[in-house]
Amino acid sequence: MTAEALCVGVHVGVLFLLAVAGALASGEEEQTPSGGPATVVFVCHHGNAKSLIASQWFNRLAVERGVSVRAVARGMEPEAPVPAAIAAKLSRDGFDVERYEPRGFSPADLDGASRVVLIGVERPAWIKTERATVEKWDGIPPASEGYDASRDAMRARIAALLDALDKPRERR
Repeated sequence: MTAEALCVGVHVGVLFLLAVAGALASGEEEQTPSGGPATVVFVCHHGNAKSLIASQWFNRLAVERGVSVRAVARGMEPEAPVPAAIAAKLSRDGFDVERYEPRGFSPADLDGASRVVLIGVERPAWIKTERATVEKWDGIPPASEGYDASRDAMRARIAALLDALDKPRERR
């Protein structure tokens, strides 16, 4: 990783923390039923490509927009490590995923989730609750075959998702 990429990653992390702190102080943060900050859970097959790309971009764009919702990546069948080509392209985009470990999607992920986004996977039978809105993103190109196309398709949907999540705050 280059020093420039590290600086960008640190800068984004600091901005995210400042945005969350500012939202906490102003009381404008989207809340879950338990009172904590809302989370978007992105889920793909292995948790090491599409959901990881989506969560990284969601968090960056949320900070830039001042929307205090965070995202996490999960996999239906987690597989480590992040493929080298995906890690390199994420690094090029300013994200450091060197220490990222894919985690499996589980019922515990619904606690605090305002939204679950299934990327190219089916809804698990155990999701019987409507605690979180569940949506499915089909038609996202495989990141392993075309990172830029996959990233750009998800970024467009992330922008729409952030617009939807920011609407409650606009009404206040």
